[in-house]
Amino acid sequence: MTRLAIRRLTAVLAVAALGAACGEDGGPSTLTPPTDLTVQQLSLTSVRVAWTAAAGAETYVLERAAASDPGNFTTVSDTITGTTYDDTGLTTGTTYSYRVAAEAGGETSAFTTAVPITVGVAAATLSSNITASRTLKKDTVYTLSGYVKVQNGATLTIEAGTRIIGDTVVLGSSLWILRGAKIVALGTTAEPIVFTSARAVGNRKPGDWGGIIIVGNATINRTGVATILTEGPAGVGENYAGGNNDADSSGVLQYVRVEFAGYDVSGTGQELNSISSYAVGSGTKYDHVQSLAGLDDGFEFFGGAPQGRYLVSYEAGDDHFDWTEGFRGKLQFLIAFQRERLTPQTDAGFLSSDPRGIEADGCENTLAGCTETADTTSVPFSNPTIANFTLVGSTISGFPADGNGIVLRRGTGGWLHNGIVAAFKGTGCQFRDPFTDSLRLRDTLNLTNMVFAENAGGNYDDPASTTRFCQATKFAADNHRTAATAASVLTSLATNSLDFTPPAGSLPTTGGSQVPLPAGRTANFFGGSMTNTTYVGAVDPAGPKWWQGWTAYAAN
Repeated sequence: MTRLAIRRLTAVLAVAALGAACGEDGGPSTLTPPTDLTVQQLSLTSVRVAWTAAAGAETYVLERAAASDPGNFTTVSDTITGTTYDDTGLTTGTTYSYRVAAEAGGETSAFTTAVPITVGVAAATLSSNITASRTLKKDTVYTLSGYVKVQNGATLTIEAGTRIIGDTVVLGSSLWILRGAKIVALGTTAEPIVFTSARAVGNRKPGDWGGIIIVGNATINRTGVATILTEGPAGVGENYAGGNNDADSSGVLQYVRVEFAGYDVSGTGQELNSISSYAVGSGTKYDHVQSLAGLDDGFEFFGGAPQGRYLVSYEAGDDHFDWTEGFRGKLQFLIAFQRERLTPQTDAGFLSSDPRGIEADGCENTLAGCTETADTTSVPFSNPTIANFTLVGSTISGFPADGNGIVLRRGTGGWLHNGIVAAFKGTGCQFRDPFTDSLRLRDTLNLTNMVFAENAGGNYDDPASTTRFCQATKFAADNHRTAATAASVLTSLATNSLDFTPPAGSLPTTGGSQVPLPAGRTANFFGGSMTNTTYVGAVDPAGPKWWQGWTAYAAN
């Protein structure tokens, strides 16, 4: 008799005994099965099965059936403690079905609905520039080797469920979408498009490969310079100066995950991020996109005005969301989560000494084309609209003291609305210079409907400071509130059962519409208007858990 069969027999006998002792109303509660089961191919003979944790589960049972015998499910493992399992040694060209159940206290839940997959797809390498339109298909695992650039107006289309792995031998291997070219990557909840490391689970690290770089034709605020190169090694960086079309489209990323990316291309802080956007226009859409365990920033925007919604940054080596050089995009429903400092890949670079939830600049005055002085800065100002964000930091020992929730500096404007900032080692909010604070007085910069919680360095800048200006008294009319702990405003911060939903009755469940977004900031967002929610943070307390099913939360 198998171990699982023994468990089930024990559970049946226990239920019968309890039923005899307690009657119809005295039996044990029913354990619910996991949800959001997905199966993705890792190689020609292996797949990854993933699911969302079941409440109260201690372990999970995974079963598999082959198409030749679909009713005969056999146990793959009945001692799984996490929510993913890599099944190896499969037969190419075979269709398998997987299902999973939860276990706790000798009780086994019902199994999920089975999910099929056919393994044995082809393999291909992308190592040269793409100069004509091309489609990457989910029946092929692609290795991205070196600096691969889509150019000459070509469109790179990627099917749902496609997997692209970065070559870890060729450091900095990355995908570039150049000015005039497009990427159309349309995944789904069940079949996200995944860019990841070529290394096996357990050996992956930030900096295993380079990331995605997109160059558009929108305006930036570094002017008077004919050539401004993207961050990249000598001879690889691309010019993004001189753009003039803020509505430019570089395509769409939808249900896309970017894992273990980033690369310090120069050794002096010139890094590739998980997703870098240079002069990208508002016709470009980022919709349900995750950065996971990147070496540098999760999402960085250099000018332009792209639009994004449902964005997740998990365990960034530097900032989760970063903008500069006149960024005027619109972003709504953002999650940033930080709990540990991951070890980067050897020779790929180093982690930042000042990782932040949001770091924002107008224009960095040490760079050619920026005109920042004590009382002015480059125009157009950085002036994005950022609505409904949940930023969760880390207070672990050894985490940098300058790891702040929000840092606004160097003349950035912007409207940050309906935000939760919790559990950062540093300060919840900082304004770093007088000119940035002056934009608040001109209604070009504001933070409205905010909830701060458990930031170790305090929620605001010191009210007596003459060098830091995000002071609580300046937001008396903007509906700022403070919660005692991060746990009181988010359902679960445990990495094996993350739930960013505000608990019933908590501060973020109300107050989101007390100070509304200015009408001009809500218009022209994904073909409609940006939602003015009644709640604060990235997740509707009564709505769907939109991050589940297509995201992942791995550290290696």
